[in-house]
Amino acid sequence: MATAFSVIGASIGFKLTWGPIYWGLISAFVGFVLGFVIRLFIELILKKRKRVRKGRTSQIILIIDCEEAKAELVESILWDHFALGVAKI
Repeated sequence: MATAFSVIGASIGFKLTWGPIYWGLISAFVGFVLGFVIRLFIELILKKRKRVRKGRTSQIILIIDCEEAKAELVESILWDHFALGVAKI
């Protein structure tokens, strides 16, 4: 946010009295503060809504009955979705 605001502030600063350097620095500071406030809001407010379980987490075991030709595709899909383990019988 600070970089984007700095570029915009410096561009507009050519027409203002203090010049592009001061307005670039001022707008960089404003962009930094705005980005920090947004990040703080996301971290504190939105992350509180998630409930974190302590201790053991549940696991799901899938048994997939498919043709031998499609076994590689199914295995690839499971690995792409972060399976903890895959076994073929």
